[in-house]
Amino acid sequence: MIPALVLYLLQMQLALLLLLGLYYGLLRRLSFHQLNRGYLLAALVLAASYPALDLSGLLPAPAARVAQPLALLLPAAPVPEAAAIAVGPDYGAGLLLLYAVGVGLMLFRLLVQATSLWRLHRHSRPADTDGVPFRAVDAAVSPFSFGWAIYLNPGQHAPAELPVVVLHERVHVRQAHTVDVLMGHLHRALAWVSPAAWLWLRATQENLEFIADAAVLRENQLPARQYQHSLARLSALTQGPALTTPFSFLLLKNRIAMMNAQPSSARQLLRYAAVVPLAAVLLLTTAATTASPVVAPAASPTVALTDIEKPLASSPLVFLDGKRISQAELDKLDPQLIESMNVLKGAEAQKAFGSDAADGAILIITKQNKNSDQVRDFMRKYNIGLAPASPEVQRLVGLVTSGQGLSAADLQGRLLLVNGVEAPAEKSKIAESQLQGVFVLDAERAAKKYGEKARQGAVVITTK
Repeated sequence: MIPALVLYLLQMQLALLLLLGLYYGLLRRLSFHQLNRGYLLAALVLAASYPALDLSGLLPAPAARVAQPLALLLPAAPVPEAAAIAVGPDYGAGLLLLYAVGVGLMLFRLLVQATSLWRLHRHSRPADTDGVPFRAVDAAVSPFSFGWAIYLNPGQHAPAELPVVVLHERVHVRQAHTVDVLMGHLHRALAWVSPAAWLWLRATQENLEFIADAAVLRENQLPARQYQHSLARLSALTQGPALTTPFSFLLLKNRIAMMNAQPSSARQLLRYAAVVPLAAVLLLTTAATTASPVVAPAASPTVALTDIEKPLASSPLVFLDGKRISQAELDKLDPQLIESMNVLKGAEAQKAFGSDAADGAILIITKQNKNSDQVRDFMRKYNIGLAPASPEVQRLVGLVTSGQGLSAADLQGRLLLVNGVEAPAEKSKIAESQLQGVFVLDAERAAKKYGEKARQGAVVITTK
């Protein structure tokens, strides 16, 4: 079984990948960079919260597999210790361990990068140009900003170029672009295995540079070609620390292409209006497979055992509170702890659990865990609804299991079978230690199985 944390990450990253697909397909080439920044941040927040959102109410719920109530008596006395059952490798735990190791390495890498940035800061000194403060460094690195500080080597820039460089970095500082970048790095570390995490950081860094470039050209009235030549010269310098925006050739190429593109018209804003319903459709589509099952009404259970007289002659799968257990573990279970027992017949069981459930499946829920998340998740995962027994069925089963037995008035014309043989009402008085199972069939299923004599229903008792 996939661990809950890994499942959450898969759902989150799938949602983020879909939202990034909309960004690259519809929004990336627009010149509304501030809107794109908001979209990317909203996409990350929505993807992170999406797995916790219950969207199933907006979708038609699939028909539930209905498990029929099963009255099955278990021996209360302890049984000999069963031989150990061979268990296959726990792939879920292996996946979780691999993920944790990757996260540890990525977080350690962030720590090393932060330490490198701190050392560079310690060796820098305060300076300013035209009243704008910055931190002067001696290293031959390209200019960058982090938090509220700008870092550059003034000796690497001509006097006419320095104000433009500082203005570019001031845009990053004023608009707190470091927050976006740090979110991207932390998200990538926590979801290192996902392409969406790497793609989101790249898209965010690129868009932040689009914002800064547009501000420089707008506020400085600098010809675009002159500014682009300055960027090309800066690209030859050593890149700044990893926690800042990198100065790669591919990013520079995209920035120059964006500066040379025509500004987007107001009509293009309609794309943002189109993104909302498209994103909703994509997220609802991915939520369709996890729609909550509908619990069928108790009056008409639709699933029956194939051979009701011999419920344990075959080898059904047994699940206790959503966890598969062995027959030996079932035998040791205290009946007083059981809240309900239900059964899925072969065809329905195989749809849910595969070929291992050819003989059906018994679902046991204990009183302690009847409302637990583990049971709810199990029912939701396999789309199973429980049809509780009617009060009349519970009364009949209770009379038999208590040893009191049934009278003709209790049977009300129902056929009584004990170990497959028709029997009078008094034969239903059986010691609890000898009982194996008690089943009550409605009129339709009883008549179909036993003929006209069972037209009023049937009570089937099996003994040890």
